Amino acid sequence: MTIDVNQILKNRANQTEQDRYKVLNLNSNPFPKSGTANINESSEQTKALTPIDENVHRQVVEYIADSLYASSEEDQKLIGTITGDYGTGKTQLLLYAKSIIQSKSKKAFAIYINNPGTTLSQLIGSIIERIGQEQFKKYLWTQVIDDIKDENNDYKSELSKFLTNPQGKMFGDDLDPFSVENEANHKAFLEAFINQINNKQTRAKLNETLKTIILKILEKRNNDAVIADYFYNLIAEDFGVSKTWETITSGSGKYLDKKVVKLLNAIIDIIQDQGFERFYLLVDEFEDITSGRLTKKESDSYAYNLRALIDKERRWCLLIALTRTALEDIRKISPPLADRLTDREINIERLSAEQFRKLVTNYLNLSRESNEAFEPFTEEALNLVNKLSGELPRLALRKLHFLVERAADEANCKIIDEEFVNNHLQ
Repeated sequence: MTIDVNQILKNRANQTEQDRYKVLNLNSNPFPKSGTANINESSEQTKALTPIDENVHRQVVEYIADSLYASSEEDQKLIGTITGDYGTGKTQLLLYAKSIIQSKSKKAFAIYINNPGTTLSQLIGSIIERIGQEQFKKYLWTQVIDDIKDENNDYKSELSKFLTNPQGKMFGDDLDPFSVENEANHKAFLEAFINQINNKQTRAKLNETLKTIILKILEKRNNDAVIADYFYNLIAEDFGVSKTWETITSGSGKYLDKKVVKLLNAIIDIIQDQGFERFYLLVDEFEDITSGRLTKKESDSYAYNLRALIDKERRWCLLIALTRTALEDIRKISPPLADRLTDREINIERLSAEQFRKLVTNYLNLSRESNEAFEPFTEEALNLVNKLSGELPRLALRKLHFLVERAADEANCKIIDEEFVNNHLQ
């Protein structure tokens, strides 16, 4: 039979999403075409897809409760590891945990990272990147400006030398860096200085003075010159010193691998300064450190440094996801690290037929009035899809998306049965 390409594409172009799936009693195709969780989806959507395995669900909620409401403010550390085969839903569980953490009144800062990198400094760079360039710079500038305007030091008087009128009032508040409005916005603060300078020599001298002051402030706050230099490089471009954000967050800064504990400590200090009471790091695809990307020496170094990071910084909670095979590899590389990573181990098994039907119902309810039915699928059709997918959610969801699309192509198809599945998947 000849395929009419133009007619197929014309039919799809003329269909609204709601009309296309109406015959199936759905508003849309609720299944992810890739079979994987969307890291950018809304928290409400993530929360709707609760873990199917009740034991897994209880364990992840207990991890959140025990970490979020820990009584000790100085020792908040709780490490959890989600294990399971590829495609069992580890990413979805991480995102579900993140949505629950952020929905509670206890103010918590939770960061999801989908690749830890091959060095700990890259992991730290990823944390800063997930916070966001402008947001993190804003946090740093708040610290710097607070110290500059502190009357117990001479920073304000050093910078005032660059003003046309040291009092800043001759030309109005807009040109006064220390006006309330300009202190609240680091860009306005800097512009108030720059707008009063009309030659390159003076501008260069301002930059050098700012650098000296900023490094002094950051070094005093963090008790470390390397960390101060790292943070300075993050904000230097704001006053004309060209730095590449990607280079900085790649973790390639000088000596950073030896400073990850202090760097994480400094980041947590900054986060707590914003009023957050808990700091969570949710790391996906942690098996990359055992996948052959690292030499044995690099793997040993990573394991040693991560172990030190876990032991020395106790104001954070870590939840990672990796395959069971990768966890066993870590046990071989560093038994002490594996022991620390499994304060709580949450293992996801492959789906039983009953669990798969529940998973399908949860997805269908994203596109219809909520109920317990799994129509337009028959039970036999779902059993076959689960079997063909090896009981792996990722593969099964991908097949379900495909089946809904093919059913929507047929004007009179109201049920997806075993025969339909065989015709399209076998």
